[in-house]
Amino acid sequence: MSEESSTKVPEGVQFRIGGHTKYIISTSGRLSSLERYQRFLQKILNLDVAYLPIHSGDPSTPVCPVRYANTLRGLPCLGGAISKDIKHSILGQLDEIDPLAAEIRSVNTVVVLPGQRLKGYNTDVLGFRMAIESGIAKSGQTIKTAVCYGYGGVAFVVVRMLESLGIKVFIAGRSLDKAAQRAAELGASVWSAEVSCDLFVNATPASEAPLEQAPNFLAALQSATMVFDHEMPGKHLRAYCEERSDRVHYIPGTDMYYPQMVAQWALFLEQAVPA
Repeated sequence: MSEESSTKVPEGVQFRIGGHTKYIISTSGRLSSLERYQRFLQKILNLDVAYLPIHSGDPSTPVCPVRYANTLRGLPCLGGAISKDIKHSILGQLDEIDPLAAEIRSVNTVVVLPGQRLKGYNTDVLGFRMAIESGIAKSGQTIKTAVCYGYGGVAFVVVRMLESLGIKVFIAGRSLDKAAQRAAELGASVWSAEVSCDLFVNATPASEAPLEQAPNFLAALQSATMVFDHEMPGKHLRAYCEERSDRVHYIPGTDMYYPQMVAQWALFLEQAVPA
């Protein structure tokens, strides 16, 4: 667990762990996750399942994918949730990969199959697709071009999903040199000040601070008529869109988060509870 979670379990969080307890191991390391999901599993569903968020012990070092996979196989686990750090590097440790996850080379959900075999899925793509398609349906807009602000792991999902909808994607970010490098890796285009896009996708934490503090953010945003924010709650980008609600359709991160979580937990609990 993280340093914080390893020293103090939040008040009110109770574990029921015995010889037959099964585990779901998450790389998020967040205490809020521990409290929420432990209550969900053992109090609401009354399952003998414990949710364990873990951390490498060093905030600058990701969880080791080999050790993570070995842990899932070595403990009586239902599976594991991967927040961001090893979504790509875990691929080589899996026995099976769902076709969608294989296509985008990213896994956020691992399920333990009989024989301790590990199968990887990506429910982020499903959630993002549902959020964008719902936004398009509600707004009645035609989206032909999009700019993704951010060139981390989320950008891969953004580019591949939007391209599957026939949308041309540009990459922007604090550093346009890094954006150009990432765009080349993904087969996308690099954003420039001359580019106008219908959809703006924020794939960074930048929306939690005044938007002008993030280089190129407002410039890439200004022509968009639809905005999706992966960050939650993203209060500054939300406020920006609310002030321009007559011409900007805003899609909150929860529109992606909830569908993907439903899909993820359905995979974890498929053999434990009715659909």
